[in-house]
Amino acid sequence: MRLALKWILSIGIGAVFIWLASREWPVEQLVCQDVRLQGVDLICDAEGGGWRLTLPWFVAAFTVLCSVHFLRVLRWRPLLEPIAHHDFWTLNRVCALSFMALFIFPLRLGELARPYLIASHGKVRKSAALGTVAMERVMDGLMMALLLFGVLVSLPVDRDTASYYSLRAGSAIAAAVFLGALGLLVLAHHNKALAIRWIHRLAAPVSRPLADRIAGMVERFIDGLKALPSARNIFFAVLWTILYWLINGFAYWFLALGFGLGEWVSLPVAYAMMAAVAVGMMIPNPPGNVGSFWYFLLLPLYVTGAPDQGAGAVAFALAVWALMLAQYLVFAGYFLVTGKINLGRIWRIQVQRAVEE
Repeated sequence: MRLALKWILSIGIGAVFIWLASREWPVEQLVCQDVRLQGVDLICDAEGGGWRLTLPWFVAAFTVLCSVHFLRVLRWRPLLEPIAHHDFWTLNRVCALSFMALFIFPLRLGELARPYLIASHGKVRKSAALGTVAMERVMDGLMMALLLFGVLVSLPVDRDTASYYSLRAGSAIAAAVFLGALGLLVLAHHNKALAIRWIHRLAAPVSRPLADRIAGMVERFIDGLKALPSARNIFFAVLWTILYWLINGFAYWFLALGFGLGEWVSLPVAYAMMAAVAVGMMIPNPPGNVGSFWYFLLLPLYVTGAPDQGAGAVAFALAVWALMLAQYLVFAGYFLVTGKINLGRIWRIQVQRAVEE
């Protein structure tokens, strides 16, 4: 029942963001009857507009996303290695399906896929693996929040817009949340009893049974944190994180150039788009991030003064989402088709998580 309610909630969230993102879309200019290939350009002609995509930029963007997949795998390795050694291809197989599950499943229900799948190899406990994933989330959240804030401050753009102030507020809130999460991780790692007392103090006024339940879950998680790697390993994880996000921004930029948006989308704006999507994903996501992905992606573009809801901009947003989904399906698809990982197993992980919560 809880899992069904989560799906209903996620679909509702998706419907709201689809409405917010697409209520003024020029649909008649996006879906063209006359789509043709002219040289290296895919052209959609429609009455009053249309869009054009230069295919080499599309290929370049997809290549970047594929390289980013491997960087994410390499980033996990130094966090996990002090707990148990796994070869790269085992990590790649686990990450491929886990990344796809995280993107497709609603309300971040795919978050536990990696800890469960890597624990199935018998070398590491789920709680310890979950601690490494938590460290990743904190590193990602802090970097994206600070990057978005920094880009917005430095860009010479038309700032007198609701989008600009919304993004500034969102980045500040995200930075505060992830700084708080980092503080909690440090506190929990060094003083388990104090962390548990604070949880009871905050949750008990609402419900003492709920406080006991949350404290039990956090206590198991803290036990996993005890296996976190050394400063040297964290340094390399942070280094891979920086490299991963810096390269990832080029995928957004290349695709924007492919859709002829170079006048408004410089590389810093592409980073702002990437960071806005990442910060926006703090909100419980609908299945496949439908709606929310497009909404947050386009906010930085409109800050630059680009025409609102232009066919090229909307086509670009849809293409980024589709390309990212395709990249996840390509890497996970091989393991699904060959039977090396069962998608039904990930679904059972969702059910188990819903029951445990």
